[in-house]
Amino acid sequence: MGSALAYFLPFTGYPYRGDTVDCPVCGSARHAPIARHDRKAKRLTTELCHDCGMFFTNPMPSEAELAAYYASVYRLEYQLARLRPRRAHSARKAGEAARRRAALGRVMDLDRPRRILEFGCGSGELAVHLAEGGHAVTGFDPHGGYTRHARERAAAHASCTIRTGRWQEMTFAPASFEAITCLHVLEHLATPVPALARMRDWLAPGGILYLEVPDMQAYEPKGPTRFHFAHVLGFCSDTLGLAARRAGFGLVSAAAPTSLFLADAADRRAAPFALDPRRLAATAARNAADYGTRPPLARRLAYHLRRIRRLLAREFGG
Repeated sequence: MGSALAYFLPFTGYPYRGDTVDCPVCGSARHAPIARHDRKAKRLTTELCHDCGMFFTNPMPSEAELAAYYASVYRLEYQLARLRPRRAHSARKAGEAARRRAALGRVMDLDRPRRILEFGCGSGELAVHLAEGGHAVTGFDPHGGYTRHARERAAAHASCTIRTGRWQEMTFAPASFEAITCLHVLEHLATPVPALARMRDWLAPGGILYLEVPDMQAYEPKGPTRFHFAHVLGFCSDTLGLAARRAGFGLVSAAAPTSLFLADAADRRAAPFALDPRRLAATAARNAADYGTRPPLARRLAYHLRRIRRLLAREFGG
């Protein structure tokens, strides 16, 4: 527990070394710090790319450091859980799974069995919900406790397979899946474009990727309270579109600015992302203006305390 405590103590740095990187989406070397502390008043440098507007942690945690964090700390920080999700969390995710299945059903026919991958399945509610609908579902997640819970939930469904591991460790054959869901996962990955390119390889011709991340432009108020260790990347609509375009995707439809349905760029349903350098520079300028202020420390600490109260109420029903 001692090492986990280092992720929570304010005014201290996180226990990692990381690597100094350029923009993980466009590759630009034109980036600079936009914040030196995060929402817990811990030392964490977040940079903004001046060419596309991407937010990213820099130094970026290494793959080994991220793996250690997700294996032992992430679920404790996000859901106050270590080995398995709390009932309130599972119930909330079950309702969310039904909404997400309905959203996917609006862009592809789910009345017949499909081969579906859940990229980052967590405790498995969406994977099980889709399997209950007759689909052959595979899910994976790096947290062993949560995947054990997911396998328990999936035991009644022979068509549902849950694996433990990171995306780099998955060895699916090309064109294995007719649909892939990647929902609030990409912001946790240090290398988003290679991860998206791997998903495109795994998609069968005519397949759909359902991709969703938090929208940095949707938050109010904006500022350092929106940065934290788990989200090493911060997207808005243009930077998410740029990452998708660089990985070979086109846009089928958008449920929200950062909730997208994508297909291979060669698919006739997929429209190209219209993202010229001037538009991306304008996005970068907007993000710099919105996130360039430094709220007083007292305000940031008050936000952190409110966040803790919301977390306790959400997970314990208090």
